[in-house]
Amino acid sequence: MTTDSNKALVRAYHTELWEKGDKTSIDRYWSADAKVDVTDFDSNAIDAIHDDVARYWGAFKDVETEILTLVAEGDQVVLHWQTSGLHFGPYGDVAATNKRITMAGIDILRIENERIVECSSMWDGLSVYDQLGVLNIG
Repeated sequence: MTTDSNKALVRAYHTELWEKGDKTSIDRYWSADAKVDVTDFDSNAIDAIHDDVARYWGAFKDVETEILTLVAEGDQVVLHWQTSGLHFGPYGDVAATNKRITMAGIDILRIENERIVECSSMWDGLSVYDQLGVLNIG
């Protein structure tokens, strides 16, 4: 695959999952034996992604997402994203606040044979919890 086709794959996956809410895209785009490093999830990659998505979609609605930057080199794609949503359900231990929050993060994905085989995801959780009003900063 080329860097352009790797970027197109990541763009399609992100759009289908986070913009359209199509959870079946996880199984279509991820390799069954993929490795993932996502905060707070300790399981195989497919299960971790399904769990992360279920937690997010169970807590937020009216979701909007944007790809801020998409850069590829070799078999790796760096996705800088921003997502916002209305907090209507529990998010971990945080009860619904009915606040609209925005979170941003960076995913570093490795593509092999037209599948995501590895992902390291980092997002600004401190900002999210601050927007939800559960932090006592300052």
